[in-house]
Amino acid sequence: MTESDVIAAIATPSGRGAVGIVRLSGDGALDILNKIFRPVRQWESHRMYYGNIYAGGEVIDEVMACPMLSPRSYTRENTVEIYAHGGVATLHGVLDAALISGARLALPGEFTKRAFLNGRINLTQAEAVMDLIGATSGAARRAGLRQLGGGLGKRIMAGRDRLLVWLANIELSIDYPEHEEEAMNRATILQEGHHWLRDMIALMESSSLGKVLREGIKTVILGRPNVGKSTLLNAILGEERAIVHEIPGTTRDVLTEQVQLGDVVLRLMDTAGLRETTDPIEGIGVEKTNEAAKDAELILYVMDYSKPTAQEDKEILSRLNDKHVIKILNKCDLPPGESVDDLGEAFKISAQNRIGLTALYDEIQCKFLKGLLSTQEAETDIITRERHKVLLQSAVDHVKQSMDELRQGTAEDLVSIGLREAYMALGEILGLEVSDDIVDRIFSEFCVGK
Repeated sequence: MTESDVIAAIATPSGRGAVGIVRLSGDGALDILNKIFRPVRQWESHRMYYGNIYAGGEVIDEVMACPMLSPRSYTRENTVEIYAHGGVATLHGVLDAALISGARLALPGEFTKRAFLNGRINLTQAEAVMDLIGATSGAARRAGLRQLGGGLGKRIMAGRDRLLVWLANIELSIDYPEHEEEAMNRATILQEGHHWLRDMIALMESSSLGKVLREGIKTVILGRPNVGKSTLLNAILGEERAIVHEIPGTTRDVLTEQVQLGDVVLRLMDTAGLRETTDPIEGIGVEKTNEAAKDAELILYVMDYSKPTAQEDKEILSRLNDKHVIKILNKCDLPPGESVDDLGEAFKISAQNRIGLTALYDEIQCKFLKGLLSTQEAETDIITRERHKVLLQSAVDHVKQSMDELRQGTAEDLVSIGLREAYMALGEILGLEVSDDIVDRIFSEFCVGK
């Protein structure tokens, strides 16, 4: 396999549909189109042509074909998209015709990899393609779209360019001491370094929001038996997913579902009620509940509004101080129990009657999105990948070290070592200083056809 091969793949999801797309890319893409498409045309870029796809003299499908000539294509290579009927057998028939005629099956993400290698997009933009494909909310889509448009890349590049200016001035003062007055002095670099660090640290800290947008929030519904945990799960999902019964201990395993609430996705887990039990099966359920609570990013702690506050609830809540906890008083349609308002801020709801849920959903969004999803969101750069966070942390640490060395009067050639490391780390985010194996690993996460 070489990067000059013509690659081909089905670019639409598997399954039946009105239209499906087979995509080809490579210098010889038009040659292959000429072999399988009738009637043969004089192709003009970015025009749609009607005809039939043939294989071995047999008509495979009636299609539309759109050639996109280099460099005005997604990959900057000659590219062809064939719009066929969306049946599984039909699309595979069109793909097989292309493969028999000299194309090879594309590897996962190979079209986008070629766009990266041919300089059409940088590595952050390539990763944004996958973020857009996997977006499960409007906020995730908007964050991915800004990154695809180059917003994050421009910010990283600006930080990298500033490092290069500092390095150039340090080299000038080392190699040409007679021009030292023309070079930036230490005070100027320190002042600029303060602003640089503030900007890069703010960008790095956006990774917590990016993780929420990309992966969702691991959420555990916790509480003692019979407080309405399963009823709350059903209310959030809008369907009777969990068994609800007045007998305590009905839920004995962790039930996991995913649901979108506005701009956040909850990976929601209903758990067994927390209590001492002699039932060995229920005991396993309680143990799983405790394990789920340890890993949770958000805990919805449910209590019964109609009963006196239990000491057990206070003890359990005291052990959850290191977690994001939202206290919920369920069954608010019933008269309150004693001391029920002594628990501090809590949301009063009736899961059974769908009362108070909107306020609860708003609180979850506010807690995790922190007001960034406002009218200014389109201008907000968000780190969505752990790779970016790690490399930014490395750059920040090296620049901090270099700034400390400048304050201490360390020789400038030693100061420049840390600045070079930071420069390389930012280049790796963009794909400018990155090894082939890392590039291969990143694109292996993509779907075939993209």
